Amino acid sequence: MIEKIPFLHRDRMYNIIVDEDLSFTELHYILDRLIEKSAFESDPDTELYYITYEDTHYTIGVDGMDVMIVIK
Repeated sequence: MIEKIPFLHRDRMYNIIVDEDLSFTELHYILDRLIEKSAFESDPDTELYYITYEDTHYTIGVDGMDVMIVIK
């Protein structure tokens, strides 16, 4: 079931939308990489990002503070 979970990371609130469970470590890693890629800068278009963490591949869509994560 797809869930929308509020998540506080580095004093900012994000809405995490994910169909599968993620560990806190995975989620913090993903958000840190997205911040490095300036994914949360004010761009009106949703962009896709591809991140790998411990041999798991994630496709991530960012729309404002909404972070949609698909595990591949």
